Amino acid sequence: MNKTIYYFSGTGNSLKMAKDIRLALQDCEVVSISNAIMEVHKLKPKGIVGFVFPEYYYGLPQLVVEFLNTINLSHVTYIFAVATYAKSAGGCLSQTTKLLKPKGKKLNSGFYVKMVDNFILWTWDVPPIEKHSLIHEQAQKDSVRIANSVNNSLELIDNSPLETLGPILFGYSRFLRQVNTSDKAFFASPNCNSCEICVNVCPTQNIVIKDKKPKWQSKKCQKCLACLHLCPQKAVQYGKTTIKRSRYKNPHISLKELMLRL
Repeated sequence: MNKTIYYFSGTGNSLKMAKDIRLALQDCEVVSISNAIMEVHKLKPKGIVGFVFPEYYYGLPQLVVEFLNTINLSHVTYIFAVATYAKSAGGCLSQTTKLLKPKGKKLNSGFYVKMVDNFILWTWDVPPIEKHSLIHEQAQKDSVRIANSVNNSLELIDNSPLETLGPILFGYSRFLRQVNTSDKAFFASPNCNSCEICVNVCPTQNIVIKDKKPKWQSKKCQKCLACLHLCPQKAVQYGKTTIKRSRYKNPHISLKELMLRL
């Protein structure tokens, strides 16, 4: 049977989850939403389809919403979704269900998987590195659970007390409206050496180099923080918030993978 996983990932957490599920499913293709959305009208997946993405403000990334709204799922027989989160889970699975309904499809199974937190724009830093291994190990176990559910065509949706209230309390709708132009506080410090990695890891090509420095175009930002976390010089900053904070990339995913969106 045909099996395809479409993923969106900034710093590698969701890509790692997609790859782990693929290993357990076997005979499964993993496709970057960042790449596939360019020709989404041509896509006609069949059989089993999964969507793996990070939770943003208790909801889906804007790019994933656009992809789900557009992709043709008429030949798909089973749909699953996996939302990777850091603090607490909620909002993503009910939203996915609503997006699928106009297509005459339902979410057969949905899961939340805790990963290492990398959203350092608020009041917290990346968790201490000694806590990362346990989180990665549990996530790998979760991937097996997810694959088993999919292989057995189970109808299973993870419950979350914040499924309904989360997006409301944390302003998800406002986030969607503002996210594409939310990059105005990004800048490159004097440490920048014009390596252009930030340009190549941006999932929406929202960054260009001008006068040997990256410039954010305020057109298609997803606030995924790939540009900030993956800069080898730690030159990309967001206002004054991130200057002294740690950076994070999933250790099981290479920078090349995130640049090429394999």
